[in-house]
Parts: sequence; C-alpha cells; structure tokens
Amino acid sequence: MRRIRRSVARVKSVAWYVWHAKHEFIHILLGLVWAWYLRELWQEFNFRWIWLSVGASLLPDLDHVLYFFTYGRHDAYSVTVRYYLRHFQFRHLLNTWENGHKQNTNLLSHNFFTMAVLLIFCVISFFYEWQTAVVLFGAMFGHYAFDVLDDFVILGSVNANWKRLGRGKKVKEAKI
Repeated sequence: MRRIRRSVARVKSVAWYVWHAKHEFIHILLGLVWAWYLRELWQEFNFRWIWLSVGASLLPDLDHVLYFFTYGRHDAYSVTVRYYLRHFQFRHLLNTWENGHKQNTNLLSHNFFTMAVLLIFCVISFFYEWQTAVVLFGAMFGHYAFDVLDDFVILGSVNANWKRLGRGKKVKEAKI
C-alpha cells in the first residue's frame, strides 16, 4: 500500500510541475505548429525541422537564464531564483518564475526590435529558400509574438521591455 501512495504522490508531483510550467509547453506547441505549417507549405516532411522549430521556440527564454546569472544577477528577482536553484527548491522556483517573470522588464532581447529583425530574416530566408533559417527565425518570432499576446492577457498592456532597445535602467542590488 505504501508503494502505491508514493507512486501516486510522484504522479501528482509531475502533474503539478507540468501545470506550473505550462507557459513553456505552449512555446513547444507553437514550435510544433510552426513546423506543421511549413510542412504543409513546402509539401515536405523533415524531422530536423521539427526539432529545430521546438528548440528555436524555446531559445529566446535563454535570455532569462543569462539575466539571472550575468547582466541582471544583482536584481532581487535573480537573487531569489538563484537561491531556490542553489537549495534545490524547485517548487518555489517554479512559483517564482510563474508569478514574477512578467515583472522582469530588463531583458536584453525581449523587445519589438528583436522581433522585427527576426521577421526580416525569416522573410529574406523564405525568398532565398533557406528552409532551415525560415524554421529557426519563424519559431523564434512566434515565441516573442506569444509573449506579447500573453502580456496583453495577463497585464492588460505590453510590458515596458518590449518598447525599448537593450536593457533598462540599472536596478537596485539585492541584499542577502
């Protein structure tokens, strides 16, 4: 009986992590939709495009990781995230990410200028028939487009970082 309870607890725990990481799963789903759309457009199936599209749809979130460990490491949000990582408190970490990532307005690449560059590269790649580049740039653009839409739904307006090129003002350093 005890083994059954442990396995049920593990399943509940996995379900909890999946539910609270749904934002990333939506990015993965958007990457798959982009790969499917291109498969229909080009009438060609390629597993590499699927993997590339999923990877590229998650790639812009590396900016968050860079923020936590490099250029935004003194921000209170980054200090909290690193504390939870260091102490293996993944439930608190996931809650912090889920509830606090919309207030993180100092990201380097989350802006309309990056989106414009990706869209231009995607269109140029399409005209030159560089299919791999179309998959890559289109999936990344889709990631940012979803984030903008998500800001409208959650915050009611576009986050401040979307209107700025580069990072924002220097943030106050957190005291531990």
